Amino acid sequence: MLRKAITVLICLTLSLPLLGCQGKTARFDPGMAREFFPLAPDSVWTYQVNSKSQHSTYVVTDKAVGEKYVPSLNITGEVVEEYYNMDRGGTRPIVYITKNGYWTRLSGLDYAKEDIQAPAWGRSEEGEFMPAVLMPGVNWKSQIFPFGHMPGSFDIRQLHHTFFEPSDVVVPAGHFAGCVRIETEALYEGGSYAKMDKPLRLVYEDYYAPHVGLVKTLALEGNIHGREIERVELLRFLAPHTSTVSISPHSVQGDGGIRNGH
Repeated sequence: MLRKAITVLICLTLSLPLLGCQGKTARFDPGMAREFFPLAPDSVWTYQVNSKSQHSTYVVTDKAVGEKYVPSLNITGEVVEEYYNMDRGGTRPIVYITKNGYWTRLSGLDYAKEDIQAPAWGRSEEGEFMPAVLMPGVNWKSQIFPFGHMPGSFDIRQLHHTFFEPSDVVVPAGHFAGCVRIETEALYEGGSYAKMDKPLRLVYEDYYAPHVGLVKTLALEGNIHGREIERVELLRFLAPHTSTVSISPHSVQGDGGIRNGH
């Protein structure tokens, strides 16, 4: 699937088009509506995940591979390779497709040599997790099948709302202006959750920056004012044919998922 105390200097002029840092953005720019989920080949996003529920902190790196036909799934989609720096993490492929104006994420996949394969139980499907054209004031519903449609497995029903962020979103990678926040109410049901006295409800806040993608995610227990149980923050972003975008408290440019946007 993030550091408010970080003080960041202004963006370099060279990085302005990439970060969308054009000063304090007070209004949403409709011209950016298609720029919140860039998947240009060789783009690399590095995130830090602070999971209070698992009592662990780890790093996730996503690299966009490009559009591919996946014979085992009989689909053509944008492939992203995701690497976890933890035990039995390794590299796993994620496939993104667009349908009816929304992005769908297919995960739980693996590599058999160089071919993408789904496990015997199927694949994890997160349909309509965000609009292909992202703007404030959009409401929609979606459903996740974390273990495919295997009998006895649980699913997650979601209700989404989008909002424009008038203030910069601050994470270790820098200040990001003109962001759109997707607020998601998630209800876990079926499977083992059907036996719980109280249904599990979480709220996710996903912040997307133009020309960059996901920069921050918060997972909250119960409602928007609930206890924080997970935080994902962008550490570095590398776009093709550019230097690494990473801003630290002591320099303008640095050295360059879960529930991740990529």
